[in-house]
Amino acid sequence: MVLWEYALVIFLLVLTVLVILLIPVVLNLIKTLSRVSELIENVNKDLPDILADISEITYQSSRASQRIHDAVDDIAAIERKVTREIKEPLIQAAASMGGFLKALQTFLTFFMKKH
Repeated sequence: MVLWEYALVIFLLVLTVLVILLIPVVLNLIKTLSRVSELIENVNKDLPDILADISEITYQSSRASQRIHDAVDDIAAIERKVTREIKEPLIQAAASMGGFLKALQTFLTFFMKKH
């Protein structure tokens, strides 16, 4: 046998061992790809329902946010109305009370000077 024949035999032996060692790797790869395919099918099947749920949650959140915004606007309107209808008369009453107290003080001062 010539040297190249020995090299060819060694090469074929190494190639045979490599193929034998790669068989479990290929089998595991096929099994993994099968699982990935099942997972993708399940995701594709469930995804429309999930997206519909997300859409509904988004819609409900938007409605709740709008209701809160409307309630805050109503509270602000009530606050403005209370300020307009109560605060101003209270200020006027306080001013009148101040005038009354000043008149009473003047009267009492005058009355005390006479007695």
